[in-house]
Amino acid sequence: MTSTWRRLTDRLTGETEPETLWAEGVPDHIDVPIRDWLYEVLRNYDMASPVAVRLKLPSRILKSRDPYSELANLDDRMNPMLRLEVIDATLGCVQQALQGTHWQHRQTALSYARQLEGILREGDSAFAVSEDGSRLERRMDETLHATYYKAVEAGASKAETAADHLRAAFTEAYGIKPDPSAAYSRAIKAVEAVANPLFLPNAPEPTLGKVRAHLEQGGHKYEMVISDKTGAPADIDAVVAMVSLLWHGQRDRHEGGPTSAPVTLEAAETAVHTAAILVHWISNGSIRKK
Repeated sequence: MTSTWRRLTDRLTGETEPETLWAEGVPDHIDVPIRDWLYEVLRNYDMASPVAVRLKLPSRILKSRDPYSELANLDDRMNPMLRLEVIDATLGCVQQALQGTHWQHRQTALSYARQLEGILREGDSAFAVSEDGSRLERRMDETLHATYYKAVEAGASKAETAADHLRAAFTEAYGIKPDPSAAYSRAIKAVEAVANPLFLPNAPEPTLGKVRAHLEQGGHKYEMVISDKTGAPADIDAVVAMVSLLWHGQRDRHEGGPTSAPVTLEAAETAVHTAAILVHWISNGSIRKK
């Protein structure tokens, strides 16, 4: 939940809370709490070696008298992402180590992750802890975040692969090392996982492009659960437009063409949220046959 706390001077003067400016990296005002959190988790779970190996850090860290402290205090002004990578690797290594263990151990680790999220949020960090506590991801508007999770739940009810692809697309777009091309590709796969069985159940090699063609040619066979201005079920023009936008926007699908181009991070983020809406609509029956 978003904190409603405001400084005493702001409350006394009646000033409203200013818009939050998310800080990149680990800002100075949360450096000590982050260091203390890292040290405790690294030591309690004996994670110095796994984290150092995962990040391919210099051997001097593990040779030191207190590797946990070395990692917790590790900083590099030339690489402001290093602290975040240590945090991210620590979260991932802890979760990996606890796979298959008793749920109480996993719950304890999750409580550590939530403690970290509290520090990051109160410190206005641009990064947040993922819902499952396994990694860091770029912080996004809470409304968009809620829409994404609704889509994942709806997609999982129809095809588990849709939820998996959507989660992966989100991670690739909002992780600490984004991969726009992978995010866009996963977004399309998420939609295909629910759209292909509904619109092209007998097609031997269905794709989102074929779904788009099918809906353009046979859109009169479908309707939306929402009404148009006459009170009748709305047509699916909006769905066709979104599918077309998603399909045509992947400009790196093939190389060498006159319009081929790398996928930008902004385009990938837009694709992920477009896919989330489509997965949600298709999975919960918002689009139906007449």
